[in-house]
Amino acid sequence: MGHPVIATDGLPWSVHVIARDLTSQVRSRQRLAATRRQSDRLREEAAAERRVASALREALLPTVSAELAEAGLSVAAAYVPAETEAAVGGDWYKCRLLPDGRILLAIGDACGHGLGAVARMAQQRHALAGLAHAPGTHAGQLTTWLNELLCADPAAETATGIIGHIDAERRFRWACAGHPAPLLLRGGAASVLDTEHRGPLFGLLPGHAYETATAELRRGDLLLLYTDGMVERRGEDIADGVDTLRKVLARCDGLGPQDALDRILEACASDEHDDDTCLVALGVG
Repeated sequence: MGHPVIATDGLPWSVHVIARDLTSQVRSRQRLAATRRQSDRLREEAAAERRVASALREALLPTVSAELAEAGLSVAAAYVPAETEAAVGGDWYKCRLLPDGRILLAIGDACGHGLGAVARMAQQRHALAGLAHAPGTHAGQLTTWLNELLCADPAAETATGIIGHIDAERRFRWACAGHPAPLLLRGGAASVLDTEHRGPLFGLLPGHAYETATAELRRGDLLLLYTDGMVERRGEDIADGVDTLRKVLARCDGLGPQDALDRILEACASDEHDDDTCLVALGVG
């Protein structure tokens, strides 16, 4: 800014000027604008990834087959994201009637979040779907084979899972790869199925042969499978989380699978979930 100094004869004889260097300010504003543009672009990319991953989950997670109802079983499932905006993760389940008349019931948790976890989840689900059609296989074999597939892939990460079959006599034969134990509601009392046969996580120990346990199901039973996001809390032992879920399940006596899941989710709605959660409830008719 400047202004002239006028002499006594009315003519300007000098100019007073005040100058300020705005270079640093202008550069800061330019950097801020560039950062905002980058943030907007990242938000748009993240939103696009969430839309793609959410669409993938909708396409990949199965619907319950009507054939199960004909077999006297009712099934309900739910997925609860740790972050409501993301709504994606590596949790998965599978429940379907096999050609030999058995019901395949499985749940798993592929490590991570986002598209990468969704891709790993899809690989594990589809691999299990193919392996499950091998004639004469039991749950321990399927779990062992799936573990070998993950161990043989150098890009694969660890995962947990439960794979089981329910036969015509309502026997639930299942194997476990580092996954939380199922819960069984019977006659108003909820209990944790024994996990002495539990093996290591998928992709951790090649050559491991997974064992199978058997649980006899009865009419009126409700079997609950879930991923660790349901029972893991920061600063809390996972056994305490499992016991809390068991107590909530015990209050679901007399409810069908969908109503039981609704009550469980309502009871745990105030809890902070650090990980995605998948639940599958199966009622025996």
